[in-house]
Amino acid sequence: MPKEKSSISKTGGDKSEKVVLDYLTKQNRPYGVMDIITNLHGAITKAECQRALNTLVDKELVTTKLYGKQAIYVVRQDLIDITPPEEIVVIEQETAKLQNQIAQAKAKNKELTSELHALNCSLTTEQIIGKLDQIANKNKQLAQHLSMLRTGAQLISTEEKQRVAKELERHRRLWSERRRLFKDMFANVTESLPGKPKELLEELDIDTQDPFDINANPRDLVKV
Repeated sequence: MPKEKSSISKTGGDKSEKVVLDYLTKQNRPYGVMDIITNLHGAITKAECQRALNTLVDKELVTTKLYGKQAIYVVRQDLIDITPPEEIVVIEQETAKLQNQIAQAKAKNKELTSELHALNCSLTTEQIIGKLDQIANKNKQLAQHLSMLRTGAQLISTEEKQRVAKELERHRRLWSERRRLFKDMFANVTESLPGKPKELLEELDIDTQDPFDINANPRDLVKV
């Protein structure tokens, strides 16, 4: 008389049998003893695992096969609940629906993230009010300056004009001294050279013409 199929949910025996059977059922793939112990992270010892496997094989809940000297164990496939094809179709449809929802959620999240970034980069109401106040004050200052220009008011102080005139005079004096030094040095260099000094100046693209009257009084250029 053939044996009846045992229920995979009722192993009997000690706790290690349930731990091993639950693991093999969940993974549904062949494992050796050491693989099971390693993957269970020390939940049971090697002796407990081997004893549990032997018991599960005796109860015909697990099958074993030797590969060389190593025994491989796998849960009996006929004891595992198999999902009907029509239910698989429903699951696949639901999975596709959820994947589509995830894609839409990601796109919406990207859109909202961009919008949030734009808002964070924008000025707050308080900052806008502050900017408007600054612009208003600047416009007021410019309007006052323009009004002074239109009325012919003096915008540069007498002290500033005098300072600029002195600075201009100093630079004019330096320019005059350096011009004289150049002429003296050029005359000494070209004294023994063949040809005309003027031709050498033209060849070197040196202009010795005064751009303005060197003897002009710098103060005459600024009305104090």
